[in-house]
Amino acid sequence: MRTPGTERPGELVASLKQFLNAQSVAPTKTVHCAECGSVLRYLPTQFWLEGCEEGWNIPLPYCPDCHPLFPVSGGTFIS
Repeated sequence: MRTPGTERPGELVASLKQFLNAQSVAPTKTVHCAECGSVLRYLPTQFWLEGCEEGWNIPLPYCPDCHPLFPVSGGTFIS
C-alpha cells in the first residue's frame, strides 16, 4: 500500500481525470444549506488540468441566500 504523496505524477493526473470525469456526469441532487436551510443552486463551472487538452464542466453548489450572485462584465458572477 502506498502512502499519500508517493504516487508518480502520471498516476496523480489519471486519478484527477477520473474524479473530474465522474463529477462532470454526476446528477445534481437537491441539497439544503447547512447554515440557513435554503435549497442550494448549482453554478456551472469549468475545470482544466495544466498540460491537458480536455476540460470539464462541473456544477458547483452554492446557497443563493447566504451567497447571492451579482453579475459583472462578461457574463461572470461573483458573490
